[in-house]
Amino acid sequence: MASKFPSDAEVVIVGVGGIVGSMLAYWLAELGQKNIIGLEKSSVIPSDMGSTAHASDFVYNTTHDKLGNWSTAFSRNFYDDNGFFLKKGGLEICRKDDDVLWEELKRKVSSGKAFGTNVRLISAAEAKEKFPLLDEDSIRGAMWDPDAGLVTPRSQDVVRFAVEHAKEKGALKTYADTPATGFEIENGRITAVKTERGTIKTDKVVIASGIWGPLVGEMAGVSVPLMPVEHPLLFFGPLPEAQGAEDFLVYPLMRDQGNSAYVRDTGKLHGGMLEWGFYEDKEPRLVDAEDIGNPDKTMMSDSMRYLDLEEVAEPLEKAFETTPILTELGWDERSSFNGLLSVTPDGGSLIGESPEIRGFWLCEAVWVKDGPGCARLCA
Repeated sequence: MASKFPSDAEVVIVGVGGIVGSMLAYWLAELGQKNIIGLEKSSVIPSDMGSTAHASDFVYNTTHDKLGNWSTAFSRNFYDDNGFFLKKGGLEICRKDDDVLWEELKRKVSSGKAFGTNVRLISAAEAKEKFPLLDEDSIRGAMWDPDAGLVTPRSQDVVRFAVEHAKEKGALKTYADTPATGFEIENGRITAVKTERGTIKTDKVVIASGIWGPLVGEMAGVSVPLMPVEHPLLFFGPLPEAQGAEDFLVYPLMRDQGNSAYVRDTGKLHGGMLEWGFYEDKEPRLVDAEDIGNPDKTMMSDSMRYLDLEEVAEPLEKAFETTPILTELGWDERSSFNGLLSVTPDGGSLIGESPEIRGFWLCEAVWVKDGPGCARLCA
């Protein structure tokens, strides 16, 4: 017999099926919060629609500031303590002629050490030794982070774990296929969340809706300054040494910031393919949140869109210079796509209570590498 839809809650999480919403439920439950209601747009939890569903799942200190290092380290420790982390290390390479990036890597090593990381600069030869797919002659050296790694098997498994943990504590009830459709606000304070199944009275709501965040905020008259951005993900292979792997990752993660890209193998999870991801830093392909789910552009889920190889022809050519094996393996068109990510103007996350509506909280633009840490801050 289906349970009665709740009429009230201490806290409502809008978007409980992703890494952020699920971890919010986890930490709120740990802190003793009761009567938490988790709403999810997808028909299943973990969600099969949001960015977590296609996340690359690596945990890597990509920004060297105090809070960023803390949230990544906290998240990495959470994953590791609960059996969801594979430490393989990570490289951030510098191409031979890029003096500016080399100086930036030196700065990142200095700041990283100041904030407690174990990063260091290594030679091109050592980088090749750690990541044999590299063309040694094309690079000057790299920054090595021995603590980087991968969430395993998938971040969706962490979502399931976090939600079940909060439920076992008697703190959480979840409702899939139940998006928020509006809010009730009185005297500048949130008083209720509306859904098609009923209205939930509450004085606290947390928006963890990722790429849909601006649309959810709009319903309450709250500006959520993020944009969904297309993130091309291309798969090549399979790579013979990864195809029969018993683990989820054979080689360390490799980032090529001079090309705004990365390469990682997929181990046993995706048949030993090589994944090449690209972030357009100068002219990102912004997507209007209203266009999410456009049937003419959507593949397997709302956050996975069709990819035209011509869109990434130039950076892909540059990738062939440092990892020429990509040309030998060949592109798997069927597996490749544009994944939608949440990006803010300054590249950071949006965490905290809205200054416009009391009780209306945001935990948005948070990636897997920082999910548990940022959710703990918000909780």
